[in-house]
Parts: sequence; C-alpha cells; structure tokens
Amino acid sequence: MKLVKTTFLALVSCGMTLAQNTSLDSLAVSTNYLDEVVVTDSRFALKRSQSGKTVVKINSEEIQQFSGLGLGVLLSTQLGIDVIGKNTHSGQNQTLSIRGGRNRQVLILIDGIRVSDPSRIDNDFDINLLNIEMIESIEIVKGAASSLYGSSAATGVVNITTKKSKKPLTLIAKRTWGTEQAANQALNKFNAGNQFVNLTGKLSKSGIGVNVTYAERFSDGISAVVGDEVDQFKKVNFNAALNGEISSQFNLQLSFNKDDITSDYDNSFPLEDADFEFTTKLNRYALNAQYKYAKGSLNLNAGLQKNEREFKSSFPTMSESDNLNIDLFNKYIFNNKFYSIAGIQYQKSTMEAAENPENYQTDIYLNSVYLDPSGLNLNVGLRYNIHEAYGGHLIYSLNPSYAFDLNDNYQMKLLSSYSKAFIAPSLYQLYNPNYGNSALEPENNLSFEFGFEIRSAKNAFNVVYFDRKQNPTLIFNTTPTDSKPFGGYDNSDGEIVYRGFELAYDFELFEKAKTRLNYVFTESTDGDLRSIPKHAISGVMDIPIFTQTNLNLIGQFTGDRIANDFSELDAYSLFTFQVNHTLEKYNTNLFLSVFNVFDTEYVIIPGYQTRGRNILMGLTVQFD
Repeated sequence: MKLVKTTFLALVSCGMTLAQNTSLDSLAVSTNYLDEVVVTDSRFALKRSQSGKTVVKINSEEIQQFSGLGLGVLLSTQLGIDVIGKNTHSGQNQTLSIRGGRNRQVLILIDGIRVSDPSRIDNDFDINLLNIEMIESIEIVKGAASSLYGSSAATGVVNITTKKSKKPLTLIAKRTWGTEQAANQALNKFNAGNQFVNLTGKLSKSGIGVNVTYAERFSDGISAVVGDEVDQFKKVNFNAALNGEISSQFNLQLSFNKDDITSDYDNSFPLEDADFEFTTKLNRYALNAQYKYAKGSLNLNAGLQKNEREFKSSFPTMSESDNLNIDLFNKYIFNNKFYSIAGIQYQKSTMEAAENPENYQTDIYLNSVYLDPSGLNLNVGLRYNIHEAYGGHLIYSLNPSYAFDLNDNYQMKLLSSYSKAFIAPSLYQLYNPNYGNSALEPENNLSFEFGFEIRSAKNAFNVVYFDRKQNPTLIFNTTPTDSKPFGGYDNSDGEIVYRGFELAYDFELFEKAKTRLNYVFTESTDGDLRSIPKHAISGVMDIPIFTQTNLNLIGQFTGDRIANDFSELDAYSLFTFQVNHTLEKYNTNLFLSVFNVFDTEYVIIPGYQTRGRNILMGLTVQFD
C-alpha cells in the first residue's frame, strides 16, 4: 500500500510541476478537452462539458500508435479498465472488467450494434477477435448505462466505430514479424506476426463506398500451462462493408464479418500440459440505417451473430449459438436545450443444447437530455425490459451534472449518477449439463457515482467515486452437491457491494509530450474480486522525437489480488514501448514495439504462463 501511494504521488507531483511550467500557448492543438465531442453516453453529439458521465474517447491517431501492441493493451491503459487475458498466450480469450465488474456487466458495441456470444459463460464478447487496424475510434462510458443500452451495460459501455470509406479508393497493406515467449525464454526466433490488406474508398460521386479487409494473425505461441510444448494460434478474418449516403436524408451501411480461429489449449481440470485443439467459426451480419428529417432522425441498428465452437480433447464438445439484436430508435431535437430519444429493442439468443434452449427479450426505452445555459445538465432515462422467462423489469437512470468556468483557461464539471441495471443469466449458466442452474434469478445492479473534472484546452484532472450494489449476484458456487459434484452457478445469499474511486490526470509533460496517469482503487464487501487488484496504476506518454518519429512509453502496476483458486498473487509492474516512424514520401509507417521490457515474471492464473519480453516490428504501406 505504501509503495502504491508513494509511486502514484510521485508521478502526479512530477506531472503537475512540469505541466504548470508549460505555457498553454505553446501546446499543440491536436486535442481540445473542452470542445471534445462525445456521443455514446446520450447518442447525441454533445460537448464533453455537457455529459454527466465519465467518458473516455480514443481517436484514430492513438489507435494507430498502438497498432503493434493490440487492442487489449490499448484498452488496459484507460482509467478503470482491466483486460483479462491480454498478457497470456495468443489463443486466450480477452474480456473486459470495468470498476471491478465482470465481463457480463460490460456491453460491447460495434458500430452501435450489440455483440455477444450465447455459447460463452457470460454471454460476452472476446475482443481478441477484433483487428485494431479496422477501428476508427472508441468511446468508453463508465458506470451503468442500461436505461439507454439495455442488459449487460451495468458497469460500462465500449462503443467501437469501424473505419468508413471517406476518400477515393485506397489500398493499405500491413505486415508484422515478432516473438511470443514466456518470461526468461530466449528471443531466438520470430514465431508470431500478422498480415493485413484493406481496400477502402468511394465508388461513386453520390457517396457510396466500400471497405474490404483480409487479415491473418498467427503464432507458434507459448504453452498455456507451464510446460515445454507450444500452443499455436491462427486467426483468419474477412470483412466487407458497403456504406454511404443513398440520398441527402438516407444513410446506409451493410457489413459482413467472418472469423476462423484455430488454437491449441491445455487441460484445466486436471491442470496439465495437454495437446488439445479449439476451433471457432464466427459470422457477423450488420445493418445500420438512418433517415434524417428536419429535427431528428429515425435509426435502425440490426445484427445477427452466428457462432460454432469445437473442443477437440479427451472429452470433445461442440456448440452452436445465434444472437439476434434489433434496435429501432428515433432521435428528436426539440431545441438547443432539449434532446430526446425513444426506441424499441429486441434480442434473441439461442444455443444448441439438450433441450435447444433459447431466450428473448423486448425493451421499450426513453431517454432525454436537458442542457441549461447556466451549465446545469440533466440526462434521465427509463427502460422497461420484458424477458420471456423473468417478466417485466423497470430500469432507470438519473444523471445530473453542472459545468462552470473557474477562470479564463479552466472549466470545472460536477457529475453524479444513480442508475439501475438488469442482467439475465446466460443460456450457459442456465442449461449447461455440468454447471447450469435453471432456477437462477436475474442479477440486479444499483449504481451510484459522483465526482468532478477540471479541464483546460490541454490538461484534464478528474476524480470519481463509485458504489455498486448487487442483489442478487450471479456467482459460481464451488460447494459440491449431489447434482453438481464440481459446483455450479447460483445466486448470492444477500447484497454484495463494490466501491472505489478513480483518479486521472492528462497533461503535457513537456511540449507536445502527451501524458496520462491513472490510479484506481477497488474493494468489495463479500464480493468476488478474483483477478481484480485493489490498487492499479497506469501511465502512458506519447513523445514526438522527430518530425516523423513518435515514441510511446507505457507503465502498468497491478497490485496484490486473489486468484481464481483463492490463492494470493503478488503485485507486479510491466513496462512497454513502441516507436513509430512515418515515411511520407512513400506513404509508409514503420514501427517497433517491445512488450515487458524488463522481462518481469508474474502470475495471472496459477499454473499458467504469461508473456515475457517480446518484440514486434512491422510496416504499413498505403497506395492511393
């Protein structure tokens, strides 16, 4: 604890001193915190000062700088976000945790469409499936947002926007070479990498565009379980999208995404260095349509996801699942003070099992935003969820905020939120023959948060306290029974509380050197904080070395925590850097990244290996 406090205070003190010695007039204007526009928290394009939520926005420039490190590393550098599985072997699932919540409590959207996999335990989505090169921007909303987005948005929403065709036809090709080794293993061969080809651009003057991508990622890998054999990984992705303005009022996007994944894996029960294989076939179909009229727009986001999974082992299994999501909503702007959105959402999940179970739910929702010239803003939402097994549930949110100027350069915003969320058990938790429990009740979350932000054109500091009560909570009960000799899913006996606070400081350490420092404290009363540290610190610095050369430095401290088997895991720190160099004459970008520079040994899951020092180099070439 003392080490954490000392480290964080030293970093903040250093940053504040240097930032204060830097003239605002000398800072670059690539990012303006005061005028930055955010969308996900309300679905309207509003200034950050008008949002009552903690919103993290990652633009295309920052995404490009992390292209060699991957989406999991990028997201884990953001305040209050942990990506479980990012530092293990390539075939490991990567899931999100926000403010101590589990992956079932985090909603992931791709172009506004919910993505999830009913065959997975928590009906969540593996971000390891996504190519970072296909992403244009990311918005992360912290805190409950179920009134606007429905089930699973109990601790946050991650809205990923893919790249759209905006220019004439352009071809982009990328190739990387790298290593994948465990700690203290020699970097004696390039055994991992990827190749990526993307064709995007306008096909007509009317604005119709196309975006086609083919990508491969491969690795000889490391052994998942501590051992000598390697667990190979290969992923092939194909994506095609057609988008554009059909008319001045009508926008349309059609997209198709296909993933084929083959991954070796080891046995977890009993724990052994086995030679098993896991295959996944994932197809996603999506439709985004918008009709604009004088004071608003009618919008449709629809998606179908089909999954096939096969485990080839001594106990082979196969599963198929479908997930259909349809969200129809109308956005209306009454005036420059009052915005409103009303919609209906339908979700149906199916999973092949003994009884071929399925469930569906229909939601009706209304959300309104009031913006007063005084700086007082109010975001309120209501949603009525009708679940075919659990009946009707009313979900609500109240989100006031107040923004005002401290002086000519700095603005302060006070924010708070009180929200309710509803999460139905997954089909796996209900019907799995070994661990399922058809008598499970839904999880109810009641969240409260308050805090403040102080921002200037180039600096930002924010503090947020959060408190979340769950009653009941979906848990895995390890106590064996006659029907469940290995344990199974159950509801908690009483209320479980998660609470903590976040500190974030964004500044320029010296001219044009963008720096971000984060600290998160998380605790729980009788809750499951396995794998989630009580203390976490991260820091990112983006330094322009020369006109066309950029350096990213990343430091992450993960505190003591409890493992899945309830053993205690020691704290550890990881340091990573990446260098990008652009050859404008040849439309080429070169990069070199080194992960875990000091080859630190650490444990995430007892008995399983983690990645040591690894390098990755590559180049991206653009043909206009």
